[in-house]
Amino acid sequence: MQKKKVVIYLYNRLFDPLIQSNFWLYVRSYLDDPSNPYTFHLITYEDPDFPLRTEQQAQVDEWQAHGLEWTALTWHRGTALGKKFSDLAAGFQTVAKLRLRGYRHIVALASVAGSFAYVFARLLGMKLFLYQFEPHSEYAIDNKMWRPDSLQFKLAHMLERKAAHFATVIASGTRFMEERLRDKWHVRASFFRIPTVANDRKFQFNAFDRDSIRKQLGIRPDQWVLFYPGKFGDLYYRGEVAWMFKWLGEAHPDLHFLIVTPHADEEVHALFSAAGVAKDTYSVSHSDYVDIHKYFSAADFAVIAVPPGPSKQFISNIKVGEYLSAGLPFLITRGVSEDYEYAEQKHVGVVVDDFVEADIRKAWPQIERYLRMPAEARRTHCRDVGLAYRGFDSLNPIFRGAMSALTA
Repeated sequence: MQKKKVVIYLYNRLFDPLIQSNFWLYVRSYLDDPSNPYTFHLITYEDPDFPLRTEQQAQVDEWQAHGLEWTALTWHRGTALGKKFSDLAAGFQTVAKLRLRGYRHIVALASVAGSFAYVFARLLGMKLFLYQFEPHSEYAIDNKMWRPDSLQFKLAHMLERKAAHFATVIASGTRFMEERLRDKWHVRASFFRIPTVANDRKFQFNAFDRDSIRKQLGIRPDQWVLFYPGKFGDLYYRGEVAWMFKWLGEAHPDLHFLIVTPHADEEVHALFSAAGVAKDTYSVSHSDYVDIHKYFSAADFAVIAVPPGPSKQFISNIKVGEYLSAGLPFLITRGVSEDYEYAEQKHVGVVVDDFVEADIRKAWPQIERYLRMPAEARRTHCRDVGLAYRGFDSLNPIFRGAMSALTA
């Protein structure tokens, strides 16, 4: 049987954690499958500041031995439209050459790559699969990164809508996006509800990692640990995260906050100092994707630091799946994805309207109830919910169905 040729277009580095911990799980399952019906040509945008490490190159060699082709373009740093058009042009040239070789299908991850891929597919007569389609332009408005009258927003939003109307297949994480596409935008693409998958084999509780990380950071074995692995600002809360812990710490002075972030220590300390949080009540750590799961085991309760806003119902936050797989209940704002509904209905988290003092103080008794549960029972319950909601084995058949719909 002749394999169907599919372009995988990523406006990211191949080894960006958001790729490896999510979309790439599906691709690897095909590459490891002797009956894989596809020939994949991968296009990524690599950052010269992040060259492949030896072990990463070994992985690439293995994937290429299983039939993967890869074109690595150079990413141009910055948000200026000129740099985006440069990346767009390089991508078009590559896809056009592949079209001449018989590639008729293209899969893109997230809305920026999806908008670029829409341009390629429309001009070159290809079928388009928008995976993890979400309104990035509207996130930028909600988080005050762009103005509604800005050229960036108008252009990005226009391309998002045109891409949705052109696509053959769209996958997104919530029923809210399905309702918008079907009822408001009248999009005719085949829709597949696929929340962001978690690497549930990587993110699971490990007692050795828990003891090791806690000893390393000077956290007592019996101390309750709140956990946040992420960024401050832009799409996420900034100073509000420090104030959130300030108020929870006043309710329970022995609580410890574990932060794993790409931000410099000094920047984080400044945020927490401004909120009046003592340095000995929190830890700031840094980790690459290889070891990040170890910190999950050291924690007891986690935080989703996404502010509320109209567009946030369309988000499918990868951290929710990772938290649940690792056995962690979580704090989240109302209206974010379907995650806040899972938190309440499946009893795996606490929901607040905003990171403001009244809401956070009111949430503490609910958080405390989770912390006082027998740890093993709490972890088992959260993981069971996480596997059904975000586990690879649950979502992979749906993704494969979407691929079949693309290439039918």
